[in-house]
Amino acid sequence: MQTTEPRRLMWLARTAPDRPALSVENAAGEWVIYTTGELYERVRATAGYALASGLERGRHTLIALPNGEGLVRAVLASWMLGCTPVIIPPQATDMEKQALSKDLGEVVGEAFRWSESELATALGPDASRSVFSPRGLEPSLTWYMPTGGTTGLPTLFPVSPGPSTALTGARRLMENARWSPGAVQLSIGPLTHAAPLMMCMAGIGGGSHVVMPRRLDPVSLKSAIERFTPTWCQLTPHQMALVEANQSLWDALCPSLTGMLHTSAPCPEEVKRRWITRLGGKRVYETYSSTQAVGTTICDGDEWLAHPGTVGRPFLSNQVLIADEGGRQLPPGEVGEVFMRSEWTEVFASDDPQRLRRGSRDFLSVGDLGYTDSDGYLYLTGRLNDIILVGGANVSTREVEGVLLTHPEISEVVVVKRPDPLMGEVVHAVVVPSDMKDPPDIEVLREHCLGKISQYKIPLTANFVEALPRSHSGKVERFLRR
Repeated sequence: MQTTEPRRLMWLARTAPDRPALSVENAAGEWVIYTTGELYERVRATAGYALASGLERGRHTLIALPNGEGLVRAVLASWMLGCTPVIIPPQATDMEKQALSKDLGEVVGEAFRWSESELATALGPDASRSVFSPRGLEPSLTWYMPTGGTTGLPTLFPVSPGPSTALTGARRLMENARWSPGAVQLSIGPLTHAAPLMMCMAGIGGGSHVVMPRRLDPVSLKSAIERFTPTWCQLTPHQMALVEANQSLWDALCPSLTGMLHTSAPCPEEVKRRWITRLGGKRVYETYSSTQAVGTTICDGDEWLAHPGTVGRPFLSNQVLIADEGGRQLPPGEVGEVFMRSEWTEVFASDDPQRLRRGSRDFLSVGDLGYTDSDGYLYLTGRLNDIILVGGANVSTREVEGVLLTHPEISEVVVVKRPDPLMGEVVHAVVVPSDMKDPPDIEVLREHCLGKISQYKIPLTANFVEALPRSHSGKVERFLRR
């Protein structure tokens, strides 16, 4: 039987009880270090408190907590009881919470709710609880995690298989990106997103020391880097750009890293090249996957330089298939829908058919478009829901954004569709100008696009904003601009 994650922590607590497992920065800017022994006892006490409070094994727990020891402990305690955590961002708006829970109303309503006060009470001297130890029972689902799915609107998705299988797979991917059990692992992404949480939990269970700043700003990051000297980290392209924009932070982090893995969103070419130049091709890795974990690709910096723009080749037994609208496989170089298959695909294929698009031969899709080259490297070109149908002609929002971003007066841009009584849909640009006091007008932007893209792809209208709405992981939330 595979070792459960709580049992893995128990083994670490017994064999190396004084080894740091998790360090977090509190609200006062002070660092609190939890050893494997301390973390295990806190998790065990928390599970015992939940059991005494009426939580039945195999049920659901609801976690809406900020990054920190409390969130990590709540997840581990839930698993120890064989429960599936339902994880939502603590800062979620009412609209987002409604969207997240619309398919899980009963599950969310009946879940045992972990709050900061409940977690504090669980460790109190008067807490009524029995001594509890893991008994080898894990939930069949790792957790419910927020995802944009195929629509861009947030929803909670059940991540299969169970915690041990999922985190063992994550550790294999991390090891391929030069992570090791003894790593000092910097964790700066929000744990309400798949990659940061998966790699944080995989790191703790794998024996690394996870270091978690309270927030993503130069002061917190500098404090973490100078005190703990991280050797490995997972970042998003947005976070990569923020780090390199601060020279002292950039200089402090890079020398100690044996490897870094970036995820989540397409990485701007200039940002990627600067990280490769600074760290070398064998220390910069990129992976493409999804919250649904239907498949994974990976590449290092040297591979990326040889195949610019790629998100890698299938990792281990994963497979990629590019198909047209009829499900027919397309040859290298032709753009179609990206379908993937992994050892877990069968689990998803037998699940609710509305959650994922099912392709031929049990390959699954999360709605991305792309192509492969003759060497099997995958390239992404857009999303199905990012296609605008202008008078019956397809327009890729990513293609239009790429052209607009070459204008020197544009800092960021999102292209969305707007309804039109004549054309059905038209192209609209939401622009962050370099100078908000003197932005370029729409005619200037349209003229800039002439000759670069077809006339029907050029934005008909535009509005100018100071910043684009982003999720907690740094992704632009397109659905808020539709």
